[in-house]
Amino acid sequence: MAVTILGTATDVRTGTSVVYTQMSIPEYLAIVGKEFEDFHLQRRRESHKAYERLKLDISEGALLPSITLAVKPENVSAILPVVECYRNDPSTAGQLAAVLNTPGSVDILDGLQRTYIMRDLSDDGQYFKEGQRILVEFWLESELHNLIYRIIVLNAGQKPMSIRHQLELLFASLQASIEKKIPNIEIYRERDATRRTRPRKFAFNIVVSAYQAMVTASPELQKHNIVANQLMESSALDMGESALSQQFDVFIETLKLYADLDTEAFRVYRAAPAADVEQGADVSASGDGEPLTPADQHNWLSSENVMASFFAALAQFSTNENRRQRANTALGALKNQLTNAAPGTDPLSLETFNRLRSGISPRKVNVGVATRRLITNGFKEYFRDAGETPLGECWNQAAE
Repeated sequence: MAVTILGTATDVRTGTSVVYTQMSIPEYLAIVGKEFEDFHLQRRRESHKAYERLKLDISEGALLPSITLAVKPENVSAILPVVECYRNDPSTAGQLAAVLNTPGSVDILDGLQRTYIMRDLSDDGQYFKEGQRILVEFWLESELHNLIYRIIVLNAGQKPMSIRHQLELLFASLQASIEKKIPNIEIYRERDATRRTRPRKFAFNIVVSAYQAMVTASPELQKHNIVANQLMESSALDMGESALSQQFDVFIETLKLYADLDTEAFRVYRAAPAADVEQGADVSASGDGEPLTPADQHNWLSSENVMASFFAALAQFSTNENRRQRANTALGALKNQLTNAAPGTDPLSLETFNRLRSGISPRKVNVGVATRRLITNGFKEYFRDAGETPLGECWNQAAE
């Protein structure tokens, strides 16, 4: 049986168009495609006993709660006119069903565990009951702000998931859009088995960490104190749509500038012989590693410690418009310093940073936490003086 269009609706809160459909399980599995597991970033596969019962129920033909899919942002503009045509003329339902029935053109917003179970049954050769149908909602939204609100805030009211998983879900949807907004940037995954052989190339998980650090205003992405971690996440989720949207815009604009800084730092520090860094390895010695070596310095800005600390510092410092302007002035000054620096020089004062970091005693403190605190406070000092104080002095001032 073909995909059946049941009707359409509009989410009044965001203006998002929604199409309600009904289809067979094999049709649904064909639409989400074999790569839907890439989207498991939002929530790991669960192994609760309840899912074993659900698997049995599905095999016996149980009717499931509706599943929610998000049409990938790059495909929305081509489908919306067909949706509008259907609203004006319901006899065109077949055309709408055809454009929605495109393998790999959607991401799963709600229903991942059910999809795993249906895929397992299909792979086991399960023949689903005749007439067994599932309800599927298609959300068509290309506006980044609305997707941020939908994914981060609305999903928080469902089965609890960490803010980390929510942000990974967000970036899995928006990666292509982000790469279009920032010239020549490349965001890669661990499974790509790629190497960072050029600037403006960042690991997916590190970009997510940078945004998480900005949202929570903390470089500590997972606090050991459970209560503190819950308070940090709650504070981020309480920001509201407007604040989240504005902050995301700031993040994208800052990431664009950060990529420019990375380009110049790569050129300046590349003079030192080095091996390429695999899969987003953290060259800043994130907790128990060796000190930063000259051979690693050209990749310093791409490390998780540095990116998370930088964006956390920006969020902590930019509490009002005046402070935000001073931070912008400082970033402009830093870009000029890097642009005018000759290869082999040290405009980021990484020699001073490395010396200070080497003085951290692992017997007294967690080296990773102390390193992130040093970087965060150093950048905050740099922002505070609008870039007039050299970074070397800022590292010294930030040292405890």
